[in-house]
Amino acid sequence: MIGVNFGLPDVFHADEPIIVNHALAFGAGDLNPHFFKIPPLVSYVLFFVYGIYFLIGSLVGYFKSVDDFLNLFLRDSTSFYLLGRIIFGIMLGTGTVYVLYRLVRTFFSTAHGLLSAFFLAVSFLHVRDSHYIYADIPLLFLLVFSFFPIFKVLEHGERKDYLWFGVLFGAAVATKYNAVFLSFPFLLAHSIRKRSIKLIFTSIELYLALVLSVCIFFMLNPFSLIDLRFFISELLAQSQSEGFLGFFHHFKYSLSGGMGISLFYLSLAGILWSVFLRDSKRLVMLSFVVVYSVVLAVWSQPYDRYALPLLPFLCLFASDALIKMSEKIKILQKWPFVFAVAFAIPSMAKIAVSDCLFLQKDVRTEAREWIEQHIPSNSKVALDIPFYVPKLKPSLNQLIERKNEIMSTAHDKAQQIRFNLLISEAEKNSKARYKLFFLNQEGSQNNFIFSKPSIPYNLQSLKEAGIEYVVISQVNRNLNSQFNSNLKTEGTLLKKFSPYKDEKIEWSLDDLPLTGGPFLWKDLINRRAGGQIIKIYKLKNV
Repeated sequence: MIGVNFGLPDVFHADEPIIVNHALAFGAGDLNPHFFKIPPLVSYVLFFVYGIYFLIGSLVGYFKSVDDFLNLFLRDSTSFYLLGRIIFGIMLGTGTVYVLYRLVRTFFSTAHGLLSAFFLAVSFLHVRDSHYIYADIPLLFLLVFSFFPIFKVLEHGERKDYLWFGVLFGAAVATKYNAVFLSFPFLLAHSIRKRSIKLIFTSIELYLALVLSVCIFFMLNPFSLIDLRFFISELLAQSQSEGFLGFFHHFKYSLSGGMGISLFYLSLAGILWSVFLRDSKRLVMLSFVVVYSVVLAVWSQPYDRYALPLLPFLCLFASDALIKMSEKIKILQKWPFVFAVAFAIPSMAKIAVSDCLFLQKDVRTEAREWIEQHIPSNSKVALDIPFYVPKLKPSLNQLIERKNEIMSTAHDKAQQIRFNLLISEAEKNSKARYKLFFLNQEGSQNNFIFSKPSIPYNLQSLKEAGIEYVVISQVNRNLNSQFNSNLKTEGTLLKKFSPYKDEKIEWSLDDLPLTGGPFLWKDLINRRAGGQIIKIYKLKNV
């Protein structure tokens, strides 16, 4: 719960608005998300939550109409994001700790269950991402839950176990597509149970589980079938953003940073011991770890959250290693929990620092407040990477232009309602607004309506457009270096906002945490606030 309201009412997690805005858009009557790069299930559930929120608010007289409900979101979205963060982050994140405990206690031992749950509860990546609304934490919950029927298939192989897996597998893939790799431990458990090649491929239970999982997926994501051509095109487009990273990036960056280097190495020791032990349950779980690790290496993105699905299972292997060590070392038998805490200290320290940063005002909020006080309303402002710069309000004329742009689209009803309300709010509210431009690489396209119009990183283009102010983020010194250099000579630096304690730091100490809060220890410990370094320039001769 600590810092769960970070950034609000501004929104500084790059992916949270995808979930929230789609959930609200379903209220316009069109349940087709028109977006399949991630499945819409979390947005559907959030839409249901918002429906309950509206009904309760109406009963107590807080909302007189649907417009009151939507106006609250546009005026101050805090309650909407808090609801999502509490349900999909805090509750499911905490629930995953408990489900892991029950799973490991049931199929291994109580000691394994307690240690595994403790290690997951203090894994930095899991705790940090449980502050967010996104599909990652719901996916983790379903991944762990799915191993109940997988282990039961391994032990008993009853039809109900296969059917139960089919339900959970379909729901997990409908939450996030990378849950498809659950099929590997399931098929391994099925193969070990059946033993004979003939029995493996002629088992009716296997095909029942497959058919049921497909049915569940399409029930929870019906427009992937109804709008099949667009669904496939979205999957193909998303696949273009994945690529080869090498076999050590996520080990060195995401996992050692996400659970602490000492706990990560303890889990590797547990994996090695499991290989020699040749226990079928451990091998089944290890199959998921191995397959998913290979996928991360050859076809993924570099961001830390991509490794999140591995954490619960690595926590089990870490508990394995600690218990095995306690059998050999007498002092560990007397103080096992003390040593468990010792292994988890690096991760726990990161959690403490991260939570403190969540409680501070973000530099993007500081920058927005300064701009609204010092830069005249309706000025032309060019913004750098939207994730890292302040959230400024577009001018009334720009809102009208954007509304006209989306009027002809096939799925414009929700956007039209939104723009009508935004325009109405802009007409009534005298708050500072700006003619916004979004810096973009020449030739690249941006399809997001709120990231238009785009303009290249070229000072001459900015001057021709009459842009007076430029807001840039200091994330990667190698990105647009010529533009940044020219800006120093042809612009006047008005203000610098730094999240770092040392004002001499000019560039981000970690340029990878695109979507959420800081990740690396060296970045966390040097900070006073969230966000990236922001500089505000006034162009000369404009």
